Amino acid sequence: MNRFLIVRTSSLGDLVHGLPVASAIKKALPSAHVAWIVEERFEALLKACPCVDEPIPVRLRGGVSRLLDASDIRHLISFLRRRARGGFDVAIDLQGLLRSGLLTLLSRAPVRIGFPGAFVRERANTFFTNLRPATIPARSHVIDRNLALLHPLGIRLQGHRAFPFCLPAPLPRRHFPGAGDPKARIWVGLHPAAGWPTKQWGAERYAGLADRIAKRWNARVFVLWGPGERELAGTVLRSMRTPAELAPEMGVGLLAEFLARCDLVVGGDSGPLHLASALGTPVVGLYGPSDPVRNGPAGPGARIVRTAAPCAPCWKRSCFDRSCMAFIELDRVWAEVEAAIEEKPRRTDPENFQKHSQGVNNNGDRS
Repeated sequence: MNRFLIVRTSSLGDLVHGLPVASAIKKALPSAHVAWIVEERFEALLKACPCVDEPIPVRLRGGVSRLLDASDIRHLISFLRRRARGGFDVAIDLQGLLRSGLLTLLSRAPVRIGFPGAFVRERANTFFTNLRPATIPARSHVIDRNLALLHPLGIRLQGHRAFPFCLPAPLPRRHFPGAGDPKARIWVGLHPAAGWPTKQWGAERYAGLADRIAKRWNARVFVLWGPGERELAGTVLRSMRTPAELAPEMGVGLLAEFLARCDLVVGGDSGPLHLASALGTPVVGLYGPSDPVRNGPAGPGARIVRTAAPCAPCWKRSCFDRSCMAFIELDRVWAEVEAAIEEKPRRTDPENFQKHSQGVNNNGDRS
């Protein structure tokens, strides 16, 4: 077995948590060829990972129906042609959806590994895989659940946390002009949005935190946003009393470079938080409906502030009052932010900071 296909098309945080699988394959089988089917908007992330030899971009944001959409059929045809040229020995479905199961089946790999029925979001997914791990720990991090899919192949690297990234030389900080002090040595990114409304802490609380950060360290505070999130980011800025900056619109490649330049990132359970942590940037994660034991940031030194709500974690995407995140007081978050920034070594020459290979390994070191 030398040709592997990983099927995990989205989303950003889930892709980050899938990277240790590719890294583990390469560690166990250095000559293996690892391909990965991914939505084209995230292709740049996988191109920056040396453990992924071949990102295969597709457009599937509309679900299974997009497999038959004439406007995107060329992506499926490209994938099928790729399969016909080289073929795959093993396909690994990290997603557990009907669409990912279909793509796994289309690979025609003789070995198709997937999660047991209790661990997939759509039970029909199990019809498309033919091999599963014997056991998966019930209350384990999603990375370890993903790594369990390698057990049937004899690859057992539980606890493996390797996120190798090869980024371009980081952009000089002067390339991000704005309202903050361009000479400020501390950059903090705040990401107020999240995929679920129940994971959002609230614009006013982020604004209060940003004001404290800006005053305490004369830091440049950037409010991060993605598709559909600009209005919330703007609300945070309008609620602040000190100057802050709306981060520029960034694709995933530039976002990775930007997060690697930050001294701290604060946010809920979201893709940018997990990507920042994987890059080795200190993070403070705010958790309400989701469980950090399962979904927490996996990089070294990540700090977690959990809600005290008795109903958490509930895993609900909607709630009539969204009260669980309101249980997270500003002072608790501020204490973690202070500790994270005070403990982080200062970059003595930020304009000349050059690290072409970025990421973290099992020891928590950048690599």
